[in-house]
Amino acid sequence: MKDKAQVTALDVFERIADGLDMPDPARMLLGLAPRILTGVTHPPTPIPARDGTPASSLLNVEQVVIGSRQPNDACDVDVLTLAWIVGRLDAHVNRRTMLLIAAGLTAEAASPIADPWERLARALAGPRVLDEDTVEHLEARTIGFHRLEYELPAGALYQGLTSHLNELSTLLHGAPERFRRRLAATAGEAATLASWLAWDLKRPAQSAAFDRVSALAAKESGHPIIQACTHAYHSYALEGRAALEAIRRAQQYLPAQGDDATRAWLLCLEAEHLAGLGDPQAAERLRQAEEAFDRARPHRERAWTRFLDTGRMAAFQLSIHVRLGDERQVTTAGQQALTSVEGDGDHKRLAVIYADIAEAQLQIGDVPTGVTYARRALDSAQRTESTWGLLHLGNVEKALAGHRDPAARELLGDLISTRRALGSSPA
Repeated sequence: MKDKAQVTALDVFERIADGLDMPDPARMLLGLAPRILTGVTHPPTPIPARDGTPASSLLNVEQVVIGSRQPNDACDVDVLTLAWIVGRLDAHVNRRTMLLIAAGLTAEAASPIADPWERLARALAGPRVLDEDTVEHLEARTIGFHRLEYELPAGALYQGLTSHLNELSTLLHGAPERFRRRLAATAGEAATLASWLAWDLKRPAQSAAFDRVSALAAKESGHPIIQACTHAYHSYALEGRAALEAIRRAQQYLPAQGDDATRAWLLCLEAEHLAGLGDPQAAERLRQAEEAFDRARPHRERAWTRFLDTGRMAAFQLSIHVRLGDERQVTTAGQQALTSVEGDGDHKRLAVIYADIAEAQLQIGDVPTGVTYARRALDSAQRTESTWGLLHLGNVEKALAGHRDPAARELLGDLISTRRALGSSPA
């Protein structure tokens, strides 16, 4: 208060708060985690930082106050704070857990604690302060946005993500050299996601603008692999040879060694499209992807690689075997994929897995089962307003086109009407 010293570690504030026995609302105003979660205390758990070393200087955020109101979705919460919490936890947060966290972060409840780090930083050293804690805070928030993308519609994240990018842009001006490359890398990882969300929201000009930002950030940070993520996202909007070319452009940005999670992802995407084109090289690419995945550390490599767990790999295997027409492998991979998401609320991934199972069942002639899983896929895609999930149902739509079964015809009509709201039908 007398301006004689500057506090740089939050554990000092934690000791002060503990010594004064501050109530949770007061702790939250300081940017500290509350101590009680629905009346049950939990011991703190160290959370590794981005580079794998303990982030002892950061507060633990494994506890949040859960209010009496639990929203049906997280669209009305303080997304910046939610992204930071999810990124600091840096573990898979299913929909139920995320909504529990969001229940304490509704717009009304979060207004006095929104962006506590920014408010605290300005109070301590002015608006231009930049230190290790602040950089790690921004890195965690970027990871959190990538994790939230699995669950929330693009429209619920887009505005918060652009605010996050604006803040990164401001801090990059005049940033010390020791932080500049890290901030640029974080901005690039955020910009690739912003481009993807803008595409999902049918804002092509904004998507292209964020692509340019990610390219600049990749160059400035010395992390060209950011461009690999950009091209991989582009491939989802393409089909056939065009998609394959985008994936191979992405692979050109891979380093000779390391980044095996991104390598496995790109190999899986390549195998999917090769299988769709009837190219037997798809099986070899899948084998290479499985080897890369065995070496990978998705939760320690890049913000965008957090999605690549055993369940997502099983979904890729299922998709590729479906396209190769390998019924024996389809059965095994389908069961593994379903087991991986049993009880999970990750509706975007569910939409893809259900669509692939539906396509496989329709190929082998089991129309009732195919229709059942296609219905589930459509429901999951609609819940998250996922353009990606609906596009993945394109092959199911084509498979249904020749069937005369009433349930199949009704489903086909629903698919066509839903997809027409997004664009032309592929069938």
